[in-house]
Amino acid sequence: MSTLRAGFIGLGKMGRPMALNMLKAGFPLTVANRSQGVVADVASHGATAAKTPAEVAANADLIALCLPMPAHVEEVVLGPNGVIEGIRPGSIVIDFSTIGPSTCRHVAERLAEKGAHYLDAPVSGGTTGAAAGTLTVMVGGDDASYATALPLLQSVGRKIVHAGPVGAGAVVKLMNQLLVAINLAGAAEAMVLGVKAGVDATLLYETIASATGNSFQLARNFPDLILKGNFDPMFSVNLLHKDVTLGVERTSPVERAGPADLRGGARRRSRRGRHRRGDPAPRGTFRHVRPRPLIISADRWASSPGGSSSFPEPPPSHDRRGPQPAGRSLAPGVSCASPTSP
Repeated sequence: MSTLRAGFIGLGKMGRPMALNMLKAGFPLTVANRSQGVVADVASHGATAAKTPAEVAANADLIALCLPMPAHVEEVVLGPNGVIEGIRPGSIVIDFSTIGPSTCRHVAERLAEKGAHYLDAPVSGGTTGAAAGTLTVMVGGDDASYATALPLLQSVGRKIVHAGPVGAGAVVKLMNQLLVAINLAGAAEAMVLGVKAGVDATLLYETIASATGNSFQLARNFPDLILKGNFDPMFSVNLLHKDVTLGVERTSPVERAGPADLRGGARRRSRRGRHRRGDPAPRGTFRHVRPRPLIISADRWASSPGGSSSFPEPPPSHDRRGPQPAGRSLAPGVSCASPTSP
């Protein structure tokens, strides 16, 4: 059992399995979360339940966070009853959230006033990697804090990378998320275009998967998910839009003059998904809108005109080129989707 006491705040789809892996690794663990049901669940596995982030910080040497948005991180760490009110000198906050480097540096500066340290440590690998303890962890922070926190990081991740000072881990994760969105949008559009041109979806996938157009997003999303009509939610469109927006904002105006079409396109597609849903959009589905995809929900696919026999046509307001030939389906009731977990 570790002599360092750990804390965990944010027991969502990623945080809960990560917290359980810390317990399995022998870390004494104190946990807190906005909804209390999951706190009781993790406590039943051996953790100690806390009512506030301040209480977690007061009882931990390493305080882990896994929160959705930058504002949530600032509230949990710096707000009333926040981590900063209970943290002790020498303690380390390990932030697994995907946020911008400027937020990381701001939080680190405030914690330093209390003699505490901060590591930004965003992760990639999705809920599957979180459960298996095989995440990739991208860390920013000072060498001493990284060395102290490494055993805890190894309890949740297989590949741990010290990217540089505070904020560096966040930059690496945001560049990863840009590529996730770009590759996913490209894979979805290519599959839709090929199927609408009359090629069998399975043949198209299997051929591309063995050729130079293959990608992680294509291989992860199509054979076992999209082509089988499986659209179980795995990642929020809102969160991907947040990640892409933060990634785009990392570039200067001069840099944006380069590959901005790819970055901007990924951002626009994720934004459309949010606006069309009107809610947190727990799943994303690419709908072909001559020639660009929009992101909508799988249940709207199923109710689209044409049923399972044809590719659903977009509303006339989205098309300025007039009537187009009907397409073919990728899977029963749907045509192309992206249940993904970056």
